[in-house]
Amino acid sequence: MKSVFIVLLSVLSLTSFAQFKSEDSASINIAGGNTDLKTYTLKSNNAYEVNKSIYKFNGAYHYGESDSVRSAENWSLGLRYDYAFLPLTGLYFGELIEADRFSGYDRRFNTDLGMTHFFYKSDSSSLLAEAGLRYTIQKQLDNSEDKKGFKGRLFVEATEVIQENIKGKFWVEYLPNFSESEDYLLNIEPSLIIALNKTLSMKTAYLWKYDNQPTVSKSKYDYNYTLSLIANF
Repeated sequence: MKSVFIVLLSVLSLTSFAQFKSEDSASINIAGGNTDLKTYTLKSNNAYEVNKSIYKFNGAYHYGESDSVRSAENWSLGLRYDYAFLPLTGLYFGELIEADRFSGYDRRFNTDLGMTHFFYKSDSSSLLAEAGLRYTIQKQLDNSEDKKGFKGRLFVEATEVIQENIKGKFWVEYLPNFSESEDYLLNIEPSLIIALNKTLSMKTAYLWKYDNQPTVSKSKYDYNYTLSLIANF
């Protein structure tokens, strides 16, 4: 009985230092009449923090139709572990799975390892940088040989509280290819979040994705503008 009590006490002590956060968003765009357009975007970002560790699970799904014909569909699922060995510096390890047949690939498996560092962090603003190594296995739509190789990963994110209920965020991610120098990726997203109350927020964001050597698509870049309703828990 005593051992059971000790175990329960340990679990309660661990839980008291843990914190769970979830940010879920959904956006829908439907246009009719001369133009028949439908787009749906769902995102979920979750983090469980205990002591110096953070466990993250993120998912996103985007679907679009134009004149009742599917014109866009992509999704991603990611797991990541962060460990802060210093107050502003840490290590991260993650696995990200992506799918986007309209960009020319069936699946893309990414394994990440790197470091994070906050150059500045306060209640109203922050500046975060990440640098790491990524190993990618990309499965092609035509069942040809998988594309495999190492990439670098450089990521910078800045946040600023503009007003009490308005926050701005900007991030940029650069992925150089160590095997083929011309086959690099660049992702950029500025966003603005307006808090409606303690739980709900509105977010407007513009995601720009650049692929210097696209597989089959005609354009080297994709962009997605969203106006979303966010629920924070």
